[in-house]
Amino acid sequence: MPALVIAMLICLGMLGWPPAASAASVVKIASDDWCPYICADQSRIIGGYLVELTDQVLNSQGYQVEAIFLPLNRAMKMAEEGVIDGIYAPALDQRLLLSKPMAYSRACFYTLKDSNWRYHGLPSLAHQSLGLIADYGYDGGAFDDWLLTAKAQGFHIESNIGQTAGSTNIKKLLLKRYSILLEHETVMNHLIAVMRVDGSLRKAGCLEQALTIVIGVGRSNPNAHALVRAINTGLETIRASGQLDGLKTKYKISTE
Repeated sequence: MPALVIAMLICLGMLGWPPAASAASVVKIASDDWCPYICADQSRIIGGYLVELTDQVLNSQGYQVEAIFLPLNRAMKMAEEGVIDGIYAPALDQRLLLSKPMAYSRACFYTLKDSNWRYHGLPSLAHQSLGLIADYGYDGGAFDDWLLTAKAQGFHIESNIGQTAGSTNIKKLLLKRYSILLEHETVMNHLIAVMRVDGSLRKAGCLEQALTIVIGVGRSNPNAHALVRAINTGLETIRASGQLDGLKTKYKISTE
């Protein structure tokens, strides 16, 4: 058989072969422990509502996700530099291109059980010592703006960092290191249950505005717009399927 005919038959035969599966692009997204949104164990992310949802969202668009445990401030720097692609639940920041909302979280104030203080707007924070976690967003609005200059204005604010910052804050409140603690309600409910301190604390009011929970992608990332589009498209697919409600129930995330 002429060589040309053989070559043609080979080519025609190849057209019927299934295409080789292309490896999915890996998206590196980082944050620290903020369970039940992002749950970590021994400096390794192991699950959480936002982690599981992001996996589903990006898997549906042909991506694989590598979840990386990092302090939030370091994750922000690495996202800016393009070392990682994105951040789970960052503070709303102009350096990031943000996905559509994946949840909403309201931050509340907590005191010892015998306190009668209540939050009634920013003026009520005068003469109080406040504990919170550094680099986190709390409402993406008036409170976060106030926090930028509060120390310079003479307010006593103690910021903790690291994987155990949430539990450290509660321990310091119990030791009266400060009079009030600010934490997102869903996260605080998880910590109180794990630490078994429900009878020692009371909720004393919440910020007026809930924080929008998103995935942030560094604007300097050349694929930033494509990644955010993929997240948004996948999110709509997951929401339409009803799986989003199932995840919220699994991780006790408020549907408000």
